[in-house]
Amino acid sequence: MLRREGRATSRACTLTAALLALTLGACGLPKDPNDTHERVQEERLLRAGLVRHEPWTYLQHEGKPAGPEVDAVEKLAARLGARVVWTVAPESELMHGLEKHALDLVVGGISSKTPWAKRIGLGKPFLTTRLVPGAPPGGSVPESLQGQDIAVAPGGVAGALLSKEGARVREATDLHRAPGLRAAWDWQLEAWGYVPGTKALREEQWVWVVPPGENRWLLTVDRFVLEHAEDIRRGLVDHARTRAAHVSEEIQP
Repeated sequence: MLRREGRATSRACTLTAALLALTLGACGLPKDPNDTHERVQEERLLRAGLVRHEPWTYLQHEGKPAGPEVDAVEKLAARLGARVVWTVAPESELMHGLEKHALDLVVGGISSKTPWAKRIGLGKPFLTTRLVPGAPPGGSVPESLQGQDIAVAPGGVAGALLSKEGARVREATDLHRAPGLRAAWDWQLEAWGYVPGTKALREEQWVWVVPPGENRWLLTVDRFVLEHAEDIRRGLVDHARTRAAHVSEEIQP
């Protein structure tokens, strides 16, 4: 009798421990208070916001969203059995939409340093890019930029950063055609066949953002975009290469 009670007690303890483990495990699972993940799959609709930030995201002549991030979002929707409905608007307007759960996702070259970080669901950085001086094929960037003549795109931050290094800055509308050293993002330099220097002027990390508190949805989005990060980077390189070739064709007599 004592043996049976001992076995029963042992089984009860084992069952209790298992239930406790399941309960604790369930508590550790990410949740969506507004059921974003479930709604996207049930309604087969992903409401995405697009910040126009070429080449990450832009509108084609007929107004159709395009760019490597657009392609990635379309693939995410397809994986979930959904279609994408795009809203194109300024970043501030789209972020307000996320806050109110009127959108499921916003993309468009969004920096991890966005001032909206504490008010939305900030994804993990999926790509880091470097703004860096580059040299023509076969060349190299001097260790010191003091007195070096370096071309930059008009209106960007590269000029100010190079000036602090003592470089002589010249703006070039068609930066990919500028002779000598150029300062650009690493993916642009790769597209042009340029050799990047070792010292970055600036680094940026890029993210996707979702409504606040939707942790299961954020986990799904993060896993997907990290899986497709190289595709997005390759899209940036291809866009820069295509644009350079197109401009070169236009200026030929």
